[in-house]
Amino acid sequence: MKRKKKLSLFLSLALVAASVFIPQIQSYASQIGVTINGSAVQFNASTGSPFVDSSNRTQVPLRATMEAYGCDVDWDRNTRTAIVQKDGKTVKVPIGSNNISINGYQVENDTVAVIKDNRTYLPIRAVLEAFGGYVSWNQAAQSVSVDNTFPLLKIHFIDVGQADAALIDIGNTEVLIDGGNNANGQQVVNYLRPYVDGALDYVIATHTDADHIGGLDDVLAAYQVDTVIGSGDTSSTSTYRDYWAAVQSEPNSQYMDDSDMVLPLEGGAELEIIETGDNNGDTNGNSVIAQLNYGKVKALFTGDIDSDVESQNLDKFEDVDVLKVAHHGSKTSTSSSFLSVIHPEYAVISAGSNNTYGHPSADTLSRLSAVGCKTLGTFKSGTVSLSSNGKVYNLNKSNYLTIADAGAGTGGSTLVTPPGGNTPTNPSGGGTTVNPQPQTPVTTSYIGNKNSKIFHKSTCSSVKRMSASNKVPLSSVSAALSTGYKPCKICNPA
Repeated sequence: MKRKKKLSLFLSLALVAASVFIPQIQSYASQIGVTINGSAVQFNASTGSPFVDSSNRTQVPLRATMEAYGCDVDWDRNTRTAIVQKDGKTVKVPIGSNNISINGYQVENDTVAVIKDNRTYLPIRAVLEAFGGYVSWNQAAQSVSVDNTFPLLKIHFIDVGQADAALIDIGNTEVLIDGGNNANGQQVVNYLRPYVDGALDYVIATHTDADHIGGLDDVLAAYQVDTVIGSGDTSSTSTYRDYWAAVQSEPNSQYMDDSDMVLPLEGGAELEIIETGDNNGDTNGNSVIAQLNYGKVKALFTGDIDSDVESQNLDKFEDVDVLKVAHHGSKTSTSSSFLSVIHPEYAVISAGSNNTYGHPSADTLSRLSAVGCKTLGTFKSGTVSLSSNGKVYNLNKSNYLTIADAGAGTGGSTLVTPPGGNTPTNPSGGGTTVNPQPQTPVTTSYIGNKNSKIFHKSTCSSVKRMSASNKVPLSSVSAALSTGYKPCKICNPA
């Protein structure tokens, strides 16, 4: 029987800048507390007290909380920025900004610090995680709980569109699994900067497809990489040649093909490589499979393996908490038999908005739902991150996928086959029984940003973060260039 672990509620703080009206308070100071390693932080009229606003966001006094955690706190009046320091690390939290900086590198956050009653309230989860604290919500005590007695594990499922890239970070150990497409290289390099302590310990290239290794040549050029692990396959593509040349030119690095092995990480965590053979029909089937084990928490990364590989190796898998879904949610992977063995509580699908493949498949979403799994998609949530202290874990997003998200915005099938293989039913509630229709490829279109004067492919990850008022539809590359727009360096539309 699986030991079920309750997902800690995602803690976030503050939605509005200081110059914007603070939402009406719903919960007051006496109802919300903060405990650090089991000790309650003392709040009073002088320090200010935590509160929850009408948007259901908890906001916590900066100075009292961070000093209780052992940090030095300062304030830059000119830039209206809180400066927090501890153990050689500096985190800057500007008022009203969706970014904090960690040792000078920008990290995007979905909350903002605010000033209320002349006191600063900050996004405590983002800041304390930067200092290695695990932050969760204690429902029974109505308290924010912070624990730094165990190393903080972070998994970042990076939004690289229709591609894969994931970072595992625990203490001074970092592992990158895949690097997105060629156009994602610099994006991945920049994303890693706040987290990589010296060298990247491991880079895993799950297989030779461009949407997995395309950005790795940029990563290898930007960082010292101690060990590269690949599937053993080669390719004649220019993307593979660039990747392989970068591997060979990496100083003081070793390369190895995947085999059954265990890679020790910091804090007692380990990354187990699960070998399923090298003759599984194609490069997808030969993908490197890795399982992260940290205390009671387990996460499985499956590359692009298909259901045949899954079924032939069921005895090599076990219960996990989180599944990185294979092949962007394709219907050819994540079979019912596989799910009945690993039985994940949460899953993450890395796919691009409006992709031409119809990923994720309605069939896959249905199978995940049938085992009680809640699924997130980067095309809907952006980058998804998991935090854990080895006992419990939390995810920073909760906008789970429904069957309506099949096709990632392509307008694909909204039909779901119920468990047991009955006739597909219309999930809109109309009760009409019809057969799923094949996906129709989407013709690439272009979107300009009115403010930045940069244009993107409609599938670019930057487009979904753009406000509707900034989006300018463009009929072609030539139309974009002729009106003064410059091409995006991530999706390279020109």
